[in-house]
Formats: sequence, structure tokens, C-alpha cells
Amino acid sequence: MGNDTLSPESIERICRLNASLAEAATWIENRSRLTLDAYLAGGGVESWRERGNIWEDYELDAVVKCSLGRDDPAFNPDDEYAGMLAVMDTHMLKWQEKDILRWSDCTDDWWSEGLPRIEAFRQTRFCYLFHELYEHTLQYDLDTLLRIGEIEINLVLQRQRGIQLDRALLPRKGKKSYPRSIFSRFTYPSRRAPLMPKELRYARLLNQSLGEARAWIMEQARRSEKEYADIGGLEACLAEDNAYEDYAMMMEVCGCLGENHPEYMKDDDNYVVRYSEPIDNKSRRIFGRCRDPFPHNRYHAYFAPHSSQPLHRRDDTFDKIRPCGLFWNIFEEIDRDWLKMLSIGELWLNVDFVQRRIALV
Repeated sequence: MGNDTLSPESIERICRLNASLAEAATWIENRSRLTLDAYLAGGGVESWRERGNIWEDYELDAVVKCSLGRDDPAFNPDDEYAGMLAVMDTHMLKWQEKDILRWSDCTDDWWSEGLPRIEAFRQTRFCYLFHELYEHTLQYDLDTLLRIGEIEINLVLQRQRGIQLDRALLPRKGKKSYPRSIFSRFTYPSRRAPLMPKELRYARLLNQSLGEARAWIMEQARRSEKEYADIGGLEACLAEDNAYEDYAMMMEVCGCLGENHPEYMKDDDNYVVRYSEPIDNKSRRIFGRCRDPFPHNRYHAYFAPHSSQPLHRRDDTFDKIRPCGLFWNIFEEIDRDWLKMLSIGELWLNVDFVQRRIALV
């Protein structure tokens, strides 16, 4: 479709899209400020903080997704990814506050040279988010622009924590790591090949750290829900302007090589395992029914071992370690590989709280 042949319907749709994007930018600005204020008031760290072997930080990010309209012939309600037309990421709001203010600033007219100079557009102030979408994301693709019928915003507050395990128990550079001969003959749940004393001590330390990580994740999930309620967040319902709002939570535990490990690389993430799962609190699918809105053990079942995967209590190794549920889940994630499990020297914990808003154009 050429710019000089825009129909009245297309012109109206472009103006509606610009208005919807301006509303989205305003919502991101207002909600990000409320979210950050609630996070800091609830005891969140203001910037990177390191105490002993533990560091904490946070990230606040927003993603704007533009999808097919429901009146589009290609729209499929059962496939949300097939209808995705454009994705815009703000790349950490806390470091680019000026850019976020510019998103909702209507004093400047972000006119696009790709649009015709017609009277309807001359009387319209185009927001920065429209400029970002049409010029930089879609590269002046007007046909795709006109197919956008839904705007989804994901505002993500990620709480981060890192735990560095005791270096005294880790293999040092220039020295051999844990004997591979032990692991080559260690077939779980064999009782004929127990861990060596030093390895057993480190397994206990790792289990203790994962138990503390589990408690921290539980606490951050409870705080996230409380802060969301304090700022007036909605739980799976329509907002006043007929936009749908809800929220979701996700946890991730990354086990990484420690700096002392012989295979550690300075410019690499050094991942050994990445374990993530949604924290599904609204459907009670995982946690069961709870009357208390914030019970102490609400998230306990989430980290418990699966009933189909028993801990084999008769195994002497696990009798000595007494693994927590998170230890077991990660052990399963790496296919019960002790060599990988005992090479973990750092734990990175992330709890994502996602506020979602969907509005029709």
C-alpha cells in the first residue's frame, strides 16, 4: 500500500494506533515509578550491594509487543507467537529514565518522514513510541503497521542475588579438580561408590546454600505480590479503560563455575546449569488452596521433590547430605551428574515479577 493511497480507514487506524501507543508509554512511566518506589520501600536494594559472599541487585525492564488484530484473517487465538508483528525493549528503565520520560512526552512531535503530509496527520502529535515502532522496528513497513490490532506491555522487575560458595572447598587453579575416576564409576543410586570426604563436605555446603536460596525466593515472591497489591495492581481482570491486566512470576537458579575452578573463563557466564520455572500462585495449581493470603509455606510445595522421583533414602550419600527440594531438582536437571553438581561455585538467583497489560487498538 502506498503512502499516497491511504484510505480513510487506514488513516483512522494509524491515529488510533498512535493514541494507543501514547497511552502505553504513559502507563509504563507511571507504573514503573510506582513499582520501583514500592520495591525500595519494601526493603529492596537501591543499587548493587555486596556483603561478604552475597551480592544483590535488581533490574526494571519493559517490553512492548504489537500483534495482529482480532479482525485479521491470519489471527489465531491459540497461537500467540504467530501473530507477533513487532517487539520493542526498553533495556533497563532504571538507567534510562530520560528515555522513558521522552516516551510519554507529547510536547514534541515525533513526525515520521514515512507518512504523507496530509491534514489528518498534521493535526496529530505522534508520540515517540510510534516513531520507534514505525521507523526503527518496522523499517517503514506500512502494511505491517496497519495490521497491528493489539498492544501488550510486560513490565518486569527482576530481583537478583548471587551467592559465592566457600572457596576453601573449591579446587584451585593449577591443581586438579575433583577426581574424575570417582564419577566415572559412580552410577546413581549406587551405594558402592560414595563421595570422598571433601566432596561430601562440599555437597553439604551446596545443599545448605540452595536451602537458603529457596527461602530467599519464597520471600521475594511474597514481597512481590504484596507490593503489587499496594500499588493497586489488578489480578486477571479488565481495567477501567477496557484493557486487560494481570501478573505472573518466574524464578531462575543458575549454577556457575567458581573463579577458582580450572575451567573458569573470565569473559564467560560459566553456566553449569540453569533451572527455571513459573511461580504459579493464582491458579493454585502448584500450591494448593490457601486461605491466608501470604501463608508461611505457600511456596513450599513448589520446591518439594516430585512424587514420581523419590529421593532413595536408603542411599548412604543422600542420607549424609539430606538434600532439600531445590538441590534435588537441580540434580535432576543435570541428569544426576555429580561431576557437574560439585563444580558449581556460584549461585545466581532471579525472581521475575511481570505486570502485563493488553489493550486493543
